[in-house]
Amino acid sequence: MPPLASKAPWWLIATFVVSTLVALAWAAGWTLAMINADYTSHPVENLTLNAFVWEASVAMLGLQTLALVGLYTRRHWGRAMATVASGFWIFTVIGIPFAALVWWALHRRWNPGVESTFTKDHPSAPPYLTGLTIAGASVILVWLWFLYIYLPGLLVQLAPSVPVSGWYWIGTFALLFSLPIWAVQGLALIGLRQKHDWGAILAMLTCVLWILSGIGLPFGIAGLFLLWRWQHPALPPARPRNVAISLSPSG
Repeated sequence: MPPLASKAPWWLIATFVVSTLVALAWAAGWTLAMINADYTSHPVENLTLNAFVWEASVAMLGLQTLALVGLYTRRHWGRAMATVASGFWIFTVIGIPFAALVWWALHRRWNPGVESTFTKDHPSAPPYLTGLTIAGASVILVWLWFLYIYLPGLLVQLAPSVPVSGWYWIGTFALLFSLPIWAVQGLALIGLRQKHDWGAILAMLTCVLWILSGIGLPFGIAGLFLLWRWQHPALPPARPRNVAISLSPSG
C-alpha cells in the first residue's frame, strides 16, 4: 500500500464537491435533452451529434468525481486528476481564478506522499488497453470530418440560402462541448505509455465511456477485465482465491 498523501484542505474538497454536483447536473441535463430530442428527421445525424456531446458530459462528470475521490481518500493520483478536472473550469471564464487557486494548492501546498507506484519493473500496460485508447483518440478525426465537412454540406442542402460558412459555428460549439472525451482518451494513452499511475485511472474511465457508447460495449468490458488482471498498484488488485488444504491424521 503506497503512503497516503497529506489531507486536502476542506475548501479544496468543498470546491470539488461543488464542481462534481455541477457536472452531475450538466450530465443529467444532456441526458434529458438526448432522450427528448426529435429524431424524426435525419435520425442518424441528430443521434450522432447528441450522443457525442452527452458522452462528453459523462466524461466531465467522471473527471470531477475521480478528482474528488482521489483527494478525499488521499491518493497520490488525486493531484493529477484534480489538475485535469479543474483545467476545464477555465472554459467557463468565471472558473479561471478558482482553477489557478486549486493548481497552486495542489502543486505548492499538497504533499502527494509518493509520486508514483508504477516502477519500471512493473509490466507495461496490456497492448489491448493501449490500442483501445489509440482507437478512442483517433475517433476525433471522424468527429472533425462529421462536424466541418459532412454536417455543413447537409445543412446547405436543407437551407441553400445560407452559405456553408454560416453553419460552422454548430461544429465549433459541438467540438468545444466534446473536449472532455478527447482529453480523457489522449491523456490515458500518454499515461499508459509513460507509466504514470493516473494513466491507469483514466484508462478505467475510458473503458466506462466505451461501454456507455453502446457500440463499444464489448470492447469496454474487455478493457475493464484486463485492467483488473493487470494488477496495477493504483487500482484494486485482483486477489486470487486462497484455497487451504489441511492434512490431519485420522483416527
